[in-house]
Amino acid sequence: MNSYIDIFQQLWEHAENEIVEFKKAENNFDIDELGHYFSALSNEANLHEREFAWIVFGVWDKTHISLI
Repeated sequence: MNSYIDIFQQLWEHAENEIVEFKKAENNFDIDELGHYFSALSNEANLHEREFAWIVFGVWDKTHISLI
Protein backbone atom coordinates (compact mmCIF):
# COMPACT_ATOMS: atom_id res chain seq x y z
CA MET A 1 0.00 0.00 0.00
CA ASN A 2 1.20 3.49 -0.81
CA SER A 3 1.95 5.90 1.99
CA TYR A 4 -0.38 8.83 2.43
CA ILE A 5 2.37 11.15 1.20
CA ASP A 6 2.66 9.14 -2.04
CA ILE A 7 -1.11 9.19 -2.50
CA PHE A 8 -1.24 12.95 -1.86
CA GLN A 9 1.54 13.57 -4.41
CA GLN A 10 -0.33 11.53 -7.02
CA LEU A 11 -3.55 13.44 -6.35
CA TRP A 12 -1.68 16.76 -6.43
CA GLU A 13 -0.47 16.10 -10.00
CA HIS A 14 -4.03 15.99 -11.37
CA ALA A 15 -6.91 18.41 -11.60
CA GLU A 16 -10.14 17.78 -9.78
CA ASN A 17 -12.42 15.21 -11.31
CA GLU A 18 -15.37 13.07 -10.30
CA ILE A 19 -13.42 11.22 -7.61
CA VAL A 20 -10.92 13.87 -6.46
CA GLU A 21 -12.00 17.11 -4.79
CA PHE A 22 -9.75 19.83 -3.34
CA LYS A 23 -11.16 22.25 -0.76
CA LYS A 24 -9.46 25.18 0.93
CA ALA A 25 -11.86 25.07 3.92
CA GLU A 26 -10.09 27.95 5.64
CA ASN A 27 -12.60 28.35 8.45
CA ASN A 28 -15.54 26.13 9.31
CA PHE A 29 -16.80 23.62 6.80
CA ASP A 30 -20.54 22.99 6.89
CA ILE A 31 -21.21 19.44 8.11
CA ASP A 32 -24.19 19.01 5.76
CA GLU A 33 -22.10 20.13 2.81
CA LEU A 34 -19.42 17.65 3.83
CA GLY A 35 -22.02 14.87 3.85
CA HIS A 36 -23.06 15.81 0.32
CA TYR A 37 -19.45 15.66 -0.86
CA PHE A 38 -18.91 12.25 0.74
CA SER A 39 -22.06 10.92 -0.85
CA ALA A 40 -21.28 12.34 -4.30
CA LEU A 41 -17.67 11.18 -4.25
CA SER A 42 -18.57 7.66 -3.12
CA ASN A 43 -21.27 7.40 -5.79
CA GLU A 44 -18.84 8.55 -8.49
CA ALA A 45 -16.17 6.11 -7.30
CA ASN A 46 -18.74 3.33 -7.53
CA LEU A 47 -19.82 4.39 -11.04
CA HIS A 48 -16.19 4.49 -12.19
CA GLU A 49 -15.51 1.13 -10.51
CA ARG A 50 -12.91 2.69 -8.22
CA GLU A 51 -12.22 1.58 -4.69
CA PHE A 52 -11.60 5.10 -3.38
CA ALA A 53 -12.55 8.73 -3.86
CA TRP A 54 -10.69 11.61 -2.26
CA ILE A 55 -11.46 14.96 -0.69
CA VAL A 56 -8.34 16.91 0.24
CA PHE A 57 -8.71 19.81 2.68
CA GLY A 58 -6.28 22.69 2.96
CA VAL A 59 -5.68 23.04 -0.77
CA TRP A 60 -7.10 25.75 -3.02
CA ASP A 61 -8.89 23.76 -5.76
CA LYS A 62 -8.16 26.16 -8.64
CA THR A 63 -4.39 26.52 -8.19
CA HIS A 64 -3.44 23.68 -5.83
CA ILE A 65 -1.86 26.18 -3.46
CA SER A 66 -1.50 24.60 -0.06
CA LEU A 67 -2.92 26.63 2.78
CA ILE A 68 -0.78 24.84 5.37
